[in-house]
Amino acid sequence: MRSMKRAILLILILNLLAMLAGIGWLFSSGRISKDRVVELTTLFGEPVAAEQARIKTEEQAAAAEEAAKPKPLPDSALNSDERNLVRVEMTQVDRARLERMKREVENLQAILRQERTDLARERSDLEEERADFEAMRDRLAELEGGKQFKKALSTLTGMKAKDAKTVLSTLLSENGKYEEVVSYLSAMDEQGRTSILTEFVKAGENQLAADLLESVRLRGLETTTADGTAP
Repeated sequence: MRSMKRAILLILILNLLAMLAGIGWLFSSGRISKDRVVELTTLFGEPVAAEQARIKTEEQAAAAEEAAKPKPLPDSALNSDERNLVRVEMTQVDRARLERMKREVENLQAILRQERTDLARERSDLEEERADFEAMRDRLAELEGGKQFKKALSTLTGMKAKDAKTVLSTLLSENGKYEEVVSYLSAMDEQGRTSILTEFVKAGENQLAADLLESVRLRGLETTTADGTAP
């Protein structure tokens, strides 16, 4: 048994020495280098299936790149007239493409001009509405802030609700002073305003009472300044 173990150990040592001698011979004879070792490591480090898939992908990419390259005209297969005809057709295609691009640019420019025109018109309308609003607010401020308005308001609030309703109805029907009527109702206290609107409802003028009430509500928005305080 010991003799067999010694024999096996001796064989291993001899194989190791032979392998080392072979490696030394490869280095000394210039048949192996660092680059070749790296190449062998890379070669055995990649599975065969992965290598085949990679090669196939690279071949397909190369074929696609080759197909995408413009192919020269087959001079040997076409005579001069045929080559000229092909060139004319290619020129016509390029010209049609340029015309289409030109039309697309013109359409975009027309759309942009229209949008600018619409924007300018909307801005002008907004400025006009703002000017009308400012004029109305100034007119209301002048009307409701005058001494005569305050005297008339004091007289209305001192009257009975039915009589005050009659006066306001007269202003509405004969003089068309809807804005002044709304100003009077807006300046009254809640109790007085409610009593007068109730008289309109009693007289069957429900819609007019609703319109006046809505106008009073909007008057609070119309006469509010930008900082949120009433003028």
